[in-house]
Amino acid sequence: MKTLIVHGYVLTVDKAFTIIHDGAVCYEDSRIIDIGLTEELLRRHDGVKIIDASKKIVMPGLINTHLHSGLIRGTAEDLKVWEWLALHVDPKHKVLQPEDAYIASKVCYSEALLSGTTTVVDMYRHMDRCADSAEETGIRAVLAPYVGDRPGYDYFEKVDTNERLYLDRHGSADGRVNVWFGMEHLVYCSEEAFRRTAALAEKYDTGIHTHGEESIQMANMIREKYGCAPMQVFYNRGILGPKTLIAHCCWITPYEIEIMRSTGTSIAHCPVSNMKLASGICPVPAALKAGVHVGLGSDGIKENNNVDMFEEMKFAALLQKLGSLDATAMPAEEAIRLATIYGAQAIHMEDQIGSLEVGKKADIVLLDYNNLHMAPHLFGKYENFVPNIVHSANGADVTTVIVNGKTVVEDKKLVGVDVEKLLGEYTAATEALIQRREPYVPDAASINDVVV
Repeated sequence: MKTLIVHGYVLTVDKAFTIIHDGAVCYEDSRIIDIGLTEELLRRHDGVKIIDASKKIVMPGLINTHLHSGLIRGTAEDLKVWEWLALHVDPKHKVLQPEDAYIASKVCYSEALLSGTTTVVDMYRHMDRCADSAEETGIRAVLAPYVGDRPGYDYFEKVDTNERLYLDRHGSADGRVNVWFGMEHLVYCSEEAFRRTAALAEKYDTGIHTHGEESIQMANMIREKYGCAPMQVFYNRGILGPKTLIAHCCWITPYEIEIMRSTGTSIAHCPVSNMKLASGICPVPAALKAGVHVGLGSDGIKENNNVDMFEEMKFAALLQKLGSLDATAMPAEEAIRLATIYGAQAIHMEDQIGSLEVGKKADIVLLDYNNLHMAPHLFGKYENFVPNIVHSANGADVTTVIVNGKTVVEDKKLVGVDVEKLLGEYTAATEALIQRREPYVPDAASINDVVV
């Protein structure tokens, strides 16, 4: 059966950034088949299911290009990035179990869907269980396992297990689950792991995801160790290319931006995480101007504390304005593109998702604007819907979420997920994990030396 969303403020985010007042979107199975004025689509399509979007914004599902599912939200606070990793994050990974990964990812994917995110790029562990969560919740997921093999980091996934995940789960869940090759961080992975990853990604024609530099201290240490910029090290090890996505990139230079442009490598910008960990500011406008694809990411719930991509849009805009002392540095329209079509380009899925266009996947979000914090509702010369989406809206305003043509959030409630049961399992899993982790937490005085 066809479904027709009517009487909405339709924000297509197509190339022209078309907005349709009293607009409608028609989809059948998993694809959008028609877009236009409500009165026209009602004439063209009979016998359809109707979704009334009066006083709602109809927009593409948001795309989170860098997420770590996790359990320890609110327990790893107010630390520099490498202290935070050594004291809280790495010890946790030493004791993480498959069931932990399942519960953590199910919570994160559910939270993402409720706040309007339809696609996530998740880097975690035991990701066969994350694939189960994606299948059950209905989200679209790119899974890129943490891989680490250098001494001291060999408790992470291995390139071989990443390949097995690809063979077992890539294209599953009606095509909603895709598997990439993931690498934790430059200093966690050997040169051999980089080269094997590059070869396997080419063999299977899939993506690569890893971390760029978050802290200036680590960027400088890498320059001192290797005699070149971090992005040059990635290039030398063969992983850059049009299907590679690198998170953060807070300290990339114009030279490194040119390396990324020339290889087609993309950036996942994580403004909230970068602010919280005092990492730095990714030069997003410069990267975009050079032709580098840039998407938005929340990073993990342990370093962001939520996965609300509406919040991420706002801080992406504000951070660039503050960092450059230029109020024009990131307009609202550009921030929306970062969370939608630019994100789709960064994960090379722009022909499928990221905008509302005929032929694309029916990944659609309805956002309620009939509330105090989105008022006034102005049209004409002072039309304010686009700025208010970025600067006033939040994930709690989302009422309906459709992924691949299937409704997964209706009336602000998840379809098919027992939230109360999941919350109980999540808290219990976190408490057990923290207890198991305790013997592996190092003395704070011993964590200053990072081996590059």
